[in-house]
Amino acid sequence: MKVQNPKIKSQKFKLVKKILFLGLVLSFLPIFTFSAILYLEPKEETHKLGDHFAVKIRIDPEGECINTIAVDLSFPKNILLVEGINLGDSIINIWVEKPSSLDIKKINEEGKIYFAGGIPGGFCGRIPGDPGLTNIVAEIRFFIPSMIVGEVQEQEAEIKLLETSQVFLNDGRGTQATMNLKSSKIKITPERGGEINEWRQELLEDTIPPESFEIQIQKDPAIFDGKYFMVFYTTDKETGVDYYMVKEGERDWKVAKSPYLLENQNLDEEIKVKAVDRAGNETIATYYPKFKKTEKPNLTKNPINKKIIIISASIGLILILIFTLIFFIKKRRKF
Repeated sequence: MKVQNPKIKSQKFKLVKKILFLGLVLSFLPIFTFSAILYLEPKEETHKLGDHFAVKIRIDPEGECINTIAVDLSFPKNILLVEGINLGDSIINIWVEKPSSLDIKKINEEGKIYFAGGIPGGFCGRIPGDPGLTNIVAEIRFFIPSMIVGEVQEQEAEIKLLETSQVFLNDGRGTQATMNLKSSKIKITPERGGEINEWRQELLEDTIPPESFEIQIQKDPAIFDGKYFMVFYTTDKETGVDYYMVKEGERDWKVAKSPYLLENQNLDEEIKVKAVDRAGNETIATYYPKFKKTEKPNLTKNPINKKIIIISASIGLILILIFTLIFFIKKRRKF
């Protein structure tokens, strides 16, 4: 029978004790996870009855890169009213869901705002050397109604970022970040205010339409049961794109979102998409149907061919006129 050396046995026991101690220490250490700070600015502010003010939603990714943001926000609908939402300076480029001016009535009835979007390439925070804070997600414009019956006392309105808000990392795996939410508290005094409505002024000054864009017709077995749909997108650097409208052929204009399932699956009609910004400026993109293989193009309806025919006829008339003039000049000289 082989007897184990007492020294070796003692060393093994000490090693086991060290491993157990290390495991015990590590179990008490904090687990470090990525946490983004989604916050409202200003954190605190005082306003009077009849005042107009803005609250900005900002994001601090704390040194990491993010690519998707979903915001759930609530406000006391009996105290505050939403006038508008400015997305012109937002870091979000592609919107999955965003409220438009057509949704303001519903927003004020519910006291809630929801929007979500993505940032192609990701957002990694403030760029070194940049003097400004380029981390705006959205700007909400509020109004404090002044028509309140009875005795008015000082009150507080809290604009809250809800726990259902989400942020995802730009890591290719869709890792969800732990959220650190910071809301805003607005103190309302009973005095009459009524400051200048900056949002209305911005809308009046915005005369630049959204950027030009193109309509893309696509077909995918995984989307809309393999039917034809179109994709469209543009930006507006002033007050932001408010909504889109679509017109297929002779049909009426209708409010639409991208991707949009086409009513006419034959693709033989002209399609127009109108992008409208918050100030009401419009940019229209048009899709012209291609000729079917079974059909021969009518050259007289082609604007390019029509122009060629007109130019050719004009040149012919000019040549006839020149030859006529030469004939009369020669005849006059002989005379």
